[in-house]
Amino acid sequence: MSVRSLLVSIIIPTYNRAHLIGETLDSVLAQTYTNWECIVVDDGSTDGTEVLMKTYCDKDSRFQYHHRPAGRLPGGNAARNYGFEFSKGEYVKWFDSDDIMHPNFISKQYLILSEKPSLDFCACQWEYFDDVGQIKKVYINLKPQNESIYSYFLEGHVFLTHAPLWRKSFLINCELFDEKLKRGQETDFHFRILTKNPKYLIHEDFLFQVRRNHKSIESTSNNIVPQESVLIYFKKVFFILKEIDFDKKEVVRSYIWYRCVNQIGILMSKQKSILGRWKYFRGLNQFYSKRTDFYIIYLFLFVALITNRGYYFYSLKKYDLRKNK
Repeated sequence: MSVRSLLVSIIIPTYNRAHLIGETLDSVLAQTYTNWECIVVDDGSTDGTEVLMKTYCDKDSRFQYHHRPAGRLPGGNAARNYGFEFSKGEYVKWFDSDDIMHPNFISKQYLILSEKPSLDFCACQWEYFDDVGQIKKVYINLKPQNESIYSYFLEGHVFLTHAPLWRKSFLINCELFDEKLKRGQETDFHFRILTKNPKYLIHEDFLFQVRRNHKSIESTSNNIVPQESVLIYFKKVFFILKEIDFDKKEVVRSYIWYRCVNQIGILMSKQKSILGRWKYFRGLNQFYSKRTDFYIIYLFLFVALITNRGYYFYSLKKYDLRKNK
């Protein structure tokens, strides 16, 4: 490693992953790029995570172990943000505590950003794997033909939290992960980043593996909470889009409008009382439109408000604007 190499901060939130995080940390130790610090932030584990982390911190001083402060909201988002506050690297990599880095993950991305100093981040491809060893590669849209926000929502130009290596100088003045969201947090974060018109590169290399068929760090027994987070996310996008300009903006706004009203239908379907359904139905007023679609959907949801028929919102799928892009 060159003496001129810069520090990379790897930030990993964790919750009750003592049986998995060791494999993740071993993949960090195996990195061919060695000038890193790994900041693990515990979101309140009740298993043996603390004992396991002590063995890694004792073995290698590049590991740090912190607990999310009691004053911060529980969840991986607060842990990610808290880890960022501790980071000292010129580059930042968020990762998850049950996934695996390929040995050249950091070195490959570090080289790209070193050779292209105008880039704010670069992001790679990834693979999914399960407990029986099956691996599936995921190809994202490398070079979208349309504006990045349009491509992000309508052309598959997306990336996971793990995929980018960021210049910290770019992130320092950005709002990071929304600590109130329980679902949609990474798409929310990346969308808001794209509104700042960053310079970035999506490259072809498959550099990490994401574990499938395992409980998410954001899992909750009350499934209404993540569904409400999805609505909050789409509402944020809908209103942010009002304030910015880009090519094909109205097509994207139409798609997000559809996602908002469809999510209201999904939430209504989970309520047993008219009062519970009314809580979400009244939110339709925020998305009023003179378009015929609005009146049709309003009628669907009004009938659902009264009758609580569980099938009604599926019929809204035909209004998915992606087919009309």
